[in-house]
Amino acid sequence: MTGVLEPIIFKLKEEKDTKDLIVPKEFIRDIDFHREHLMVYIRVTGPDTGKVTDFFNECEGKSFHIQTTENHGEEISDEFILTSIYLDEGPPLSVDIDSEPAMIRAILDFERK
Repeated sequence: MTGVLEPIIFKLKEEKDTKDLIVPKEFIRDIDFHREHLMVYIRVTGPDTGKVTDFFNECEGKSFHIQTTENHGEEISDEFILTSIYLDEGPPLSVDIDSEPAMIRAILDFERK
């Protein structure tokens, strides 16, 4: 498994807006980057789980600018299209009633634009 040296910045350009999501390096479980393909595995715990779900909801086929640096020192800064997404909200860590999901796993597959 490969990590990153700095947070990953995802920028989604919509018609009139640009939305950003900055994922700290501690939440990046794996990243696999080849010339035309980028796979990112994110696991977020705590109150920020909804931010990941909300940001990537219904975004397959959309274009993102992604920026980070892999552990190997290779800089990634380019336009990618989200080709597939897998979201899995884990069970809460406690048995509180009406609690928020304690964890979310996201596997994101991108193709260079």
